[in-house]
Amino acid sequence: MKKLRFLTTGLFLLGVLVFGSFFASTAANAAELSVLVPTERAVYQRNEKNKADLLIRVKYESDQHVTAALLSEDNTACSETVSLTATEGNAGIYEGTIPDVPAGGWYKLNIQGKASADGEAEVSQTVEKIGVGEVFITAGQSNSCSFGETQTYAQEDMVSAFDPKKDVWQHCDDPQPCISGYSEGNGKGSPWPSAGDALFEKLQVPIGFVTTGYGGSTIAQLLDKHYAAILDAIETLRPYGYRAILLHQGEGDSGIGTKQKDYAESLMKLIQQTRKDAGYDLIWMVANAAYNPWTSIAANNEILEAQKEVCDEETIFLGPLTDDMDKDSGYRRKQDNLHFNEEGLKEHGRRWAEAITTKLIPDYSQLPPDEPDPTPAPPAPSTPEPATPVPVPPVITNTPAPAPTAAPPEETKPVSLKGKTFKSGMFQYKITTDQKNRKKVKIIAINGKTKKSITIPKKVKYKGSSYQISAIEKKALNKLKKLRKLKAPSTIYKTCRATLKRKKVVVKKY
Repeated sequence: MKKLRFLTTGLFLLGVLVFGSFFASTAANAAELSVLVPTERAVYQRNEKNKADLLIRVKYESDQHVTAALLSEDNTACSETVSLTATEGNAGIYEGTIPDVPAGGWYKLNIQGKASADGEAEVSQTVEKIGVGEVFITAGQSNSCSFGETQTYAQEDMVSAFDPKKDVWQHCDDPQPCISGYSEGNGKGSPWPSAGDALFEKLQVPIGFVTTGYGGSTIAQLLDKHYAAILDAIETLRPYGYRAILLHQGEGDSGIGTKQKDYAESLMKLIQQTRKDAGYDLIWMVANAAYNPWTSIAANNEILEAQKEVCDEETIFLGPLTDDMDKDSGYRRKQDNLHFNEEGLKEHGRRWAEAITTKLIPDYSQLPPDEPDPTPAPPAPSTPEPATPVPVPPVITNTPAPAPTAAPPEETKPVSLKGKTFKSGMFQYKITTDQKNRKKVKIIAINGKTKKSITIPKKVKYKGSSYQISAIEKKALNKLKKLRKLKAPSTIYKTCRATLKRKKVVVKKY
């Protein structure tokens, strides 16, 4: 009886062990595959062709085949299936790229582990909401991060923010996720949810932000003790890419009386350091911001002029002016008259979106449609070998054949684009001069009837060339019914001022 009981107990334990081993093995297999890059809600920066190459990084503890494919939200395949390759020196890490993904989203990413290239998937993972659009690193002091009076939230689903602590993307809600310390202390509102909404409305592509600001920082401190967050953002976004770094800073320096020369030097050092760390001349946009209710107008102007001095409008662009949003404007919170209230945060975000779309985003509507893959030519029909020709006696003549004369090469002349019209941002341009050293355009229309404040850029890029804005048609200005403030480059300042004088529009030159 004891033997039977022992045998029964042994069989039961053996069954438990076998079942447990099988269950554990199955659970382990199910957990073997994990997607490191991208995470849900990730946004990849689109390139000049309005596309992006999606870098995929997967951890898979198995010597098998790993594939990746992109799906639309209705689970329809919208890319070729690509094989991921095991990386050297990183056990279990596979990488690959899905090339030329069109701007848009959301997409789904499907990863599969297989025993063989043509076998059935043994394990799979799906990452929801992958986008191709516009990504920005934001930097500066308190008004660049979460110090507003109240938290704000992006209304559009396709606006994301990156959390550097968790290495994941999330919906762009305040407070913005970041690692820069004091910027998290307030835990309230920022301009980026509103900027994201406005950018999505204009561009109709996913938008992503990475916040690095530090409350109270001077421009010199951003390069010194507060630089780690900016560097981390540059390194983290290498799989995704980004359009530009957006800087809102200046209040701290006007408060301590920093001079124009010193501020400009520190700002250029900061920009140069980011470019060194990035490995290329990344784009910057610098807000024209210095307002501090406890300092003089002269101290503020030192910073405003320094910011203008650094911006060349080619790789460093002047961003939105915010000093007119002072304590009397209704945009600042009453407790300190320095940080923005809810309406101020939204207006701040709208101004950023306006500056970005006007100066940083190329006109993708000018791109030619994708050409279909060329159809291979059918094989040439086989032809019989020609018959051996019968030799013909040469014709003897005393007139030598003339030597062949090479045809002169055709002179290639550059195609002039003079007279060509194109659109960039809210402005429509006409090329007036297209010579080598004189590339100029004039503005012939402005799509901004409801705009109250507009900044006209100094230059605009078209087909790889930079054109100076040298003229503006008066009829373009006359249609701006609600305009109250205009910033214009010196080349067209007089025309703008004369045209808008009767409308009592404040026109400033920069």
